[in-house]
Amino acid sequence: MLQNRKKQKKGIILYLTILILGLLFAIGIGLSLIVFTQIKMTREIGYSVNALCAADSGVEIALYGLYQEGWPLGTSTSGSFDNASYTVFIYASSSLNCATGTQYYCIKSQGEFKDIFRNVEAAY
Repeated sequence: MLQNRKKQKKGIILYLTILILGLLFAIGIGLSLIVFTQIKMTREIGYSVNALCAADSGVEIALYGLYQEGWPLGTSTSGSFDNASYTVFIYASSSLNCATGTQYYCIKSQGEFKDIFRNVEAAY
């Protein structure tokens, strides 16, 4: 009878050990998934900033084209630099693409960097 109790205690210790190790493994996997998700989001925030800078550069290029080179309204252009690209559309204020209250024209620019897109709109 005494021998059976010792065997039962040894079985319980083995069971508890496996249970605790399984729990620690599950916690480790959960934490690693959270960390990897945060790393991916941090990387994409940097990509977002690059896409926004490309869109802003598109607006600046459109303004230069309008005032220095005499681009007509209705012009669209695109370009790229440092793996980022932009696409710009220039609309007349009477266009349905411009917000109400726009006096002269509006510029819509879309920047892209590594499949992240950001838009900038400017009205004058």
